[in-house]
Amino acid sequence: MQKISKLYCAIFAGILGIICFTSSSASAQNLNSAAEQARQQAAGVEPAFEQQSLPLGVSSGDLSTSTPGDLDLGIQVIMKRKEEELPYRFFADVAGFYTNNVGLANSASQSDSYLFSDVGFTYERRLTDEVTLEATIRQGFFRYYKFTTQDFDDFNVGSGLTWQSKKLWDLAFFGRYNFERFTQGDFGTDFFRNNTLTVGVQKTYVFNQYNYFYFGYSSVFGWATPDYSQRDEHGIFASIHYNFTRKLYAELYDRAAVFNYDSGRTDFNQTLVATVGYTFNDYAKLTASFSFVNDRSNHSVFDYDAGTTGGGIALQLKF
Repeated sequence: MQKISKLYCAIFAGILGIICFTSSSASAQNLNSAAEQARQQAAGVEPAFEQQSLPLGVSSGDLSTSTPGDLDLGIQVIMKRKEEELPYRFFADVAGFYTNNVGLANSASQSDSYLFSDVGFTYERRLTDEVTLEATIRQGFFRYYKFTTQDFDDFNVGSGLTWQSKKLWDLAFFGRYNFERFTQGDFGTDFFRNNTLTVGVQKTYVFNQYNYFYFGYSSVFGWATPDYSQRDEHGIFASIHYNFTRKLYAELYDRAAVFNYDSGRTDFNQTLVATVGYTFNDYAKLTASFSFVNDRSNHSVFDYDAGTTGGGIALQLKF
């Protein structure tokens, strides 16, 4: 175990070194556009790619994978209790992506590729048979190939509770507070800050040990700076997960939501994510995904469609 810990700590250190090497300062840009692009890009990439923590004492071979949206909604997984609890997790992810609409423009869209990477720490523990506590702190990095002015760093910290009620048809009720800060690729001046409170409910149907379907509702209440980027989100979501083998799986996720901005803007947003993953062991997995976002606003200048595809490797160390 000591050798494994040293090996993965070395890998994490190497990835962190790559991340720091790729960091670069970005020139000033329109804050409204930059905040919206960064926010949508982060939301589109992280849920589909990020490797969430495993349930307590459960190996990757016994587990259905995490659901898209976990970053905001908390860890929504099927719990399976064992004697040993491993509540601490270090993780590091690196992936490459291509998008056909880097500026989220409603016309004359332009494509680009970018590197996404992050490192972080998660604490997760079951407080009772029905209540689970989770807290995560992470630093993400987005580095573009052509449009380097779009480079940004994403600092994210939050904590939440999930209550799976046995008496209420096994419904999972969740609540989460999250703070997010975007900076222009230099760890310095931020161009967007957001505090969110997320509440919702989810129902999961388990077909067998590996395959399941879930659906639910969530509301995200936000307090952002700058004020014109502040919004609340109300949406429904559904997903199906299927394991072809114990290690190879696929997921299809869909979310329809209304974004209500304090500025008077209202968006109807549809997000579809298809994911294929291969889990090597408790420590590493490969993920490839395709996502499509359709956004229609009462201010037509904000209408856009965007497709993003890519993949990479996710590493974790639990103890």
